Amino acid sequence: MPKQSLKLAIHLDLLKPQSNPEKLLVRSVHWVLSTGRYLLVFVEALVLIAFIGRFKLDGDLASKKEAIEQQISYIEALKNYEILIRQTQFKLGAIASAKTNSLDYPAIFKKIADQTPTGVKITSLNLGKKIGQANIQINALSKSNNDVTSFLAGLKEDQTFSDVNLTSIALDQGVISFTITASNKLAGGGGASL
Repeated sequence: MPKQSLKLAIHLDLLKPQSNPEKLLVRSVHWVLSTGRYLLVFVEALVLIAFIGRFKLDGDLASKKEAIEQQISYIEALKNYEILIRQTQFKLGAIASAKTNSLDYPAIFKKIADQTPTGVKITSLNLGKKIGQANIQINALSKSNNDVTSFLAGLKEDQTFSDVNLTSIALDQGVISFTITASNKLAGGGGASL
C-alpha cells in the first residue's frame, strides 16, 4: 500500500463564535445584578428624599398660611389709614403739580421792576403761559432813547428772561412808546416728588 501523505488541514471560521452566545435575557439579568442594583438604590434614595421633602414643604406651607391668616385682621384694620394716606398723597401730588406748573408772579414782577429805569413808565404788562414757559409782553413809555436801551439791555442780561426782543417802537410828540417781549421758564417751586 502506498503511503498516504498526511495533510493537516485546519478549517478556521472566524465568523462563527467558538462558544454558545449568551441570550439577551441572560445578559440583562447579569447587568441588573451587577450594575443595575446601584442604579436602583440611587433611584430609591432619590424617591425617599423627595417624599421627605414633600412633608417638610407641606409643613412650611401650612405654617405660612396660618401666619397670613393671623395677619388678615390686622391688615383689614389698617385699611382706613391706607385710604387716608392715598388721598393725602394724591393731594400732595396735585399741589406739587400746580406749584411747578404755575407762574411765580411776584418774582417776575420784582425782576422787571429791578431792571426798569426811572425814566421808563410801564403802561401794560401781559403774562401768558404756554407749556413749560411764560410769555411776557411789556408796553412802556419813555422820553429818552437811553432809558429804552438800558431797559432792554438789563432784561437781556438777567438770567430769568430769555428771547428778549424789542418788537415795536414809535415816537409820538417826543414820547417813545415801545413793546418788549420775553419768555421765562416756569419759576414755580420744585416740590418733593412722590
